[in-house]
Amino acid sequence: MKNVRRSVRLAGMVALGLVAIVAMVRTSKASIGNVSKSDLAGAWQMTIVGQTGCGFGTTLYTFTLNSSGSTSNATGTYHTTGCGDGTSSGNTFTIQSLNPNGSGTAGLTCGPSCGWVLSIQVAPDRSTFNVVDVSPLNPGNYIEGVAIHQ
Repeated sequence: MKNVRRSVRLAGMVALGLVAIVAMVRTSKASIGNVSKSDLAGAWQMTIVGQTGCGFGTTLYTFTLNSSGSTSNATGTYHTTGCGDGTSSGNTFTIQSLNPNGSGTAGLTCGPSCGWVLSIQVAPDRSTFNVVDVSPLNPGNYIEGVAIHQ
């Protein structure tokens, strides 16, 4: 009789735990559909870290994308070993290609004779995208980062 009560009590606690877990799970927005450039219109903040022509460093970019996926007024605040600390403005960020699954390429300038071709992946809910430089067109540059829709 004592073992039966323990089993019933344990089963009740397990059931209560499962109900709590199910109640707290957020539904995924991964099935929103095809990602397009116009989905990304608005204000963004992007962090970049890695090795560039200025040595190792970090940069914080702020920009607003139009419905075509581009801006010509990105501002970067950088902290690097070779170029020190500073800001650059009037940079461009352009989504060059974007597949329906959110993968694609983008171009980012960082001043005169400075820029990267980046591989990107947009999150299904369009709130973030990651960037990474894996292009052989950017020798000596090894950067990565993430952008957050504000």
